[in-house]
Amino acid sequence: MKIYIPFILFLLIVLSAFCASAQTLSDAQIKTNAAPVTNSLSYINRLQPVTYQYNRSEYKQLNLPTGTQFGFIANDAKLVVPSAITTHNNWYTAGKGSQRALTTTEVDFQKLVPLLVGAVKEQQAQIEQLRAEIDQLKNSK
Repeated sequence: MKIYIPFILFLLIVLSAFCASAQTLSDAQIKTNAAPVTNSLSYINRLQPVTYQYNRSEYKQLNLPTGTQFGFIANDAKLVVPSAITTHNNWYTAGKGSQRALTTTEVDFQKLVPLLVGAVKEQQAQIEQLRAEIDQLKNSK
């Protein structure tokens, strides 16, 4: 087995050039107008979590999961947090050589995480305020 030194050198040069041109960016560099999320608790209080089962018999082509699911009804959640709603085109075979698309809306749970963190922080601030008031009442006796 012959090893072609010029080819290996060429490959190393190409790989090193690729690595040298790679750039690492922090998320702060690619985001603008970053501002704290406020009133998170009001958003979370308006969301209505539900349990549900998928209608697998009517929508067999979607290969939906079985069993009880936890989540939100996307149309309801859209009224509260429209940016957390995504749509997906699900393509399926609808006969010989025929494809159809079925568009579904879903809640992107990842987009709700900052609201959840903000709501926990708001509740924690309320708890600390109540603790301070209780301490003040105890000390005033």
